Amino acid sequence: MFPLTDQTPVFPALKYSSPDEGSFRLPSSEWKLMLSTATANLSMQQVITQEFKAHGWNAAWTDYDNENAADLRIVTAEGLSLEENEKLSRLAVPGQSYVLTVREEGARIAALTEIGALYGVVTFLQLAAKAANGLVAGQVIVDGPDVEKRVISPTLTWYAGYARAGFGMQLWNGERWKEFIDWCLRHKVNALNVVMYGFWPFEFPEYPETVLKQLPVQTWNEETGQWMEVSFTHPNLLEPFLSDLIRYANERGIDIYAYIGLNSYSGGYAVRHPEMRAVLSEELKQAGHVNNYDSLCTSKPEVRNYLIASVKRIEELGFNGLVFEESEEVQWFCQCEDCQRAYGHLPPNEAKHQVSVDLLKEYIKVLNPDTLIGVRWLREPPIVKEVSRLTYWAEQLPERVQLFWTPGLEDDDREFIKWVNIFGRERIYSRNCEGSGFAASLGRIPYLLPDTFPEELRNYAFQHLRNDIAQFQGAANAGCKGINGYGFEWYGHELYFAATAQYGWNSHALDQEEFLTAASRHMFGKELGSVYERIIRTLPCIHETQICAELPSFPFMPNKYIGQEGRLYLERCLYYAEEAAALLEYMLSRDLTKFQRECAQATFLMASRMQAVSQAGIAYNQYLEVRETNPQDRATAAHFADLALAAAEEDYRIIKINYFDSKEHQWTGVAIGEYYIPMVINEYRKRFASDLGEEYAPRKEPAYIVGGESLPWEWLLEWGPKIAAAKPLAALGQLLPDREG
Repeated sequence: MFPLTDQTPVFPALKYSSPDEGSFRLPSSEWKLMLSTATANLSMQQVITQEFKAHGWNAAWTDYDNENAADLRIVTAEGLSLEENEKLSRLAVPGQSYVLTVREEGARIAALTEIGALYGVVTFLQLAAKAANGLVAGQVIVDGPDVEKRVISPTLTWYAGYARAGFGMQLWNGERWKEFIDWCLRHKVNALNVVMYGFWPFEFPEYPETVLKQLPVQTWNEETGQWMEVSFTHPNLLEPFLSDLIRYANERGIDIYAYIGLNSYSGGYAVRHPEMRAVLSEELKQAGHVNNYDSLCTSKPEVRNYLIASVKRIEELGFNGLVFEESEEVQWFCQCEDCQRAYGHLPPNEAKHQVSVDLLKEYIKVLNPDTLIGVRWLREPPIVKEVSRLTYWAEQLPERVQLFWTPGLEDDDREFIKWVNIFGRERIYSRNCEGSGFAASLGRIPYLLPDTFPEELRNYAFQHLRNDIAQFQGAANAGCKGINGYGFEWYGHELYFAATAQYGWNSHALDQEEFLTAASRHMFGKELGSVYERIIRTLPCIHETQICAELPSFPFMPNKYIGQEGRLYLERCLYYAEEAAALLEYMLSRDLTKFQRECAQATFLMASRMQAVSQAGIAYNQYLEVRETNPQDRATAAHFADLALAAAEEDYRIIKINYFDSKEHQWTGVAIGEYYIPMVINEYRKRFASDLGEEYAPRKEPAYIVGGESLPWEWLLEWGPKIAAAKPLAALGQLLPDREG
């Protein structure tokens, strides 16, 4: 649990709070709690008792008839006063709202539902935990969310067996996941859209070959200084926890959805049965096309049977919904005779959409009526789509299917509002909020804010925390059903999760600068929070390809730091990376909670890597300068070559000894990975060897990888600057949907 000091505000920020008379003194020993008869169920009592225990307090329940003896009285439904009912009815989501009154004799929570009452308890415990001298000031709080569903997407598996084995949250056991569920409750997040991409992290007796069990992985062994092949089995397959975790979350008002591929990375089927993949013609192969997201040929009965069996199995585990992701832009569609007969008259992306609709209709037939079905689709260029095309696909999409992707800030939010008008606001659970997803796909570097980027990149980048916040605010203003923060990376990126919590609950209480201050202090307290805030505002973010002129540009960060201007920028980055590392060492020397230490340690690793990458890039630029201005000075050139290689190797060392899954994978026939520094080292050595001699020759040619998510994103080179320059008109309240939207 994050600590709360007397200077820490309630988080997420409250809607309305006014002072009242007197102060309530915390009990010296056991708390006495009362739950009205309307909500006196064992499950809710247990959850509340556990929350008190997490704060270090014992709690006992008193009878409803003994109301005056209770320190905290929780009342719902018919027990509410007329005034309390009226206050709640004026809020955006009355069923999740509460009135908390604190007076000398105790506290009272009034809510229409159990979950509203539980959120009131969460707030009261924050107030009690930071009570000065054991006194909670008298006050009346009227509070509730702006949007009904506040969703986070963590990763249970992410391209497992295709581009990765597992990292971060994907390595957690059940107890660690329950701690995260507790974090969500305490931040009033009420749904998880859990990513399961790749081999399945659960038993699937009908298709056992598709589960993430005994996958061969090469991991670094620091003891021997060499790569070792081990077999990896997902924690849920070693000691199953998934169904129990879903029940645990549901008891706390949190829905759990399975976020899976619609026809891509669907279990390990495409790896184990390559003959079932979409067929690529020889002509397309010669043109350079590759595996098309490992999609399957849906004309094959075996594939249809497998996909339908998969969604049924997922529902059996207890998931409250399934959210399907359609792959991004495709350059080709399955070339088999059956697919060409059915879809060959359509352009590749239109054929893809039609298959998506057909599959969704099949899934609806086998899933329970109360299971939520969502989709992320129509995401390929053109980013600004014709009204007629959107209207056509809206009419094709079954009404039951909800949208877990709508545009970001494209065309100054006009594209998003267009979608709201066509699909309807009650159907929209998410926008294009994937800043944290970019962090994970960029090799776990500190991708939070674009503030430290040079102007050319700042004017290109658009997937980051500031952009996500603007999208959350726009969705709340538009009256959408929910928001979804795609928090694919937890370690060092908790602010992404906190942003979903804050802006889904109270979207305009804090501007972006106030949020960075409030969230940092919420996470670390007043003193260390201000230190952490400085770190996140100044810590540089450099992708390894940016310090090597010879490597292709990475689509998300395409500029190069080569030349005098690049070197000067890297020198500035080095200053701030060194400062951040020193500040984080200070933080890590303090008495931190488990969550605080995880965040600080992960951020320290990122700062250390940014130090090494900056040093490598600076030395490489100095080498190039010497070769240009004084090509006969071999000794100085060799000095800078040695410095560049040593720094690059240090970055690689940090990666290898701290991250389990850091070697490229070739399971699907394409070398895929996220850590580009071996390629940088190789290119440096090639250049140095050509200039200085064979002593610098590459020791071993590394695999030249593509990023797990980089293949389809070349369109960013055109659209990135347009999106980065877009104005968040919906967030500003200057552009809203049609009344009937």
